[in-house]
Amino acid sequence: MNAIANIAATVSTASLDYSVFKKAVLNATKVIDKRNTIPILSTMLIKATRNGALVTGTDCDMITTTFVPGKVESDFVALVDAHKLKAVMDKVKDAADINFVLDGDRLVASIGKLNLTLQQTHQEENFVSELGFSAKLKQSNCAFVLPSATLATILAKIEFAISTEETRYYLNGVFMHINEIRDKLTFVTTDGHRLGCYEMDVPAGAGAMPGKGVLIPRKTVGEVLRMLKRKGCPEDTLIRVTDSAISFAIGEDELLESKQIDGTFPDYRRVMPTANKNRPSIHTAPFIDALKQASAVMTERGKAVKLTFRPGHLMLTCRDPEFGTASTEIPVSCDFELEVGFNAGYLLDILGQMDGGTMMELEDAGSPGVIKDGALEGITYVLMPMRV
Repeated sequence: MNAIANIAATVSTASLDYSVFKKAVLNATKVIDKRNTIPILSTMLIKATRNGALVTGTDCDMITTTFVPGKVESDFVALVDAHKLKAVMDKVKDAADINFVLDGDRLVASIGKLNLTLQQTHQEENFVSELGFSAKLKQSNCAFVLPSATLATILAKIEFAISTEETRYYLNGVFMHINEIRDKLTFVTTDGHRLGCYEMDVPAGAGAMPGKGVLIPRKTVGEVLRMLKRKGCPEDTLIRVTDSAISFAIGEDELLESKQIDGTFPDYRRVMPTANKNRPSIHTAPFIDALKQASAVMTERGKAVKLTFRPGHLMLTCRDPEFGTASTEIPVSCDFELEVGFNAGYLLDILGQMDGGTMMELEDAGSPGVIKDGALEGITYVLMPMRV
């Protein structure tokens, strides 16, 4: 009788909401690398918690955790290859639940009429050892809330200027810090050719941020943006910061934790002009159309466009040595004369972020240009000039 009871005690079950579990698996696969030299990092942890389970995945630099409601026995713990399970789930039509039966080192998962038998070859202790920076984040005294829509706007407006040069790793993310001179919470990206900067009032709790600021990696920024842009995203996101990590709690059920980039962001304020005197106002849509038309003659995206300002007019000119020259003109609000050159592709990237009119601040042909959105306060772009 005791032997039978002991065998029964080794069996543990879980029944989870399928639609939420599917979201949790997607979250995990966005963080977990498809090709791993460390096998345990291919798996996601499914562990019992109150009224459900927590699904966790990591690549050692990021950790994603999603709460899934359901009926779960308190001792249920399983490790499953995330990408392989997702590939199976992608072929299954919607179901109400996914059911697990864990018997020793054998896990049976049932989705509708589909049954999967999975071997448990990894230990929870080995998985948890990869999550070291998480505990320190939960004890951080720097915690503040941003509306999810606001955070999504901030990251979306400046993400394009993140550098992709691995040798300049300290530019491979978003720099978030408190600008003490302006008393603003500031987000900055740059690749050395263009810069995006978003400023906002400092929210309660953010003042305890480490003085050196936070360097949020590009991969983390992309995943936060993906989560924030989903339909039905919770209204608020809780951000926690330590001197080496950052976390984003999106609503009550999803948490993304990340190491920071270990580096020093340059003093971007040195390249941000504050007194450019020539300030044209331009309707964005015709500006984009004219720039696309003129730059179409160029075979390389990195070529320059010459902007020739005259009172009330802007001439855009692009040249290709093998094809020829294209020029077009649009009306602008300005009362000065000036010729400046910019990288046409970079200028298009910035104009593509505008919600309203384009407000430019220019000095001369050798100075950086400032571009602002007439409909969005707090956003500033800086574009380095090109010789034309």
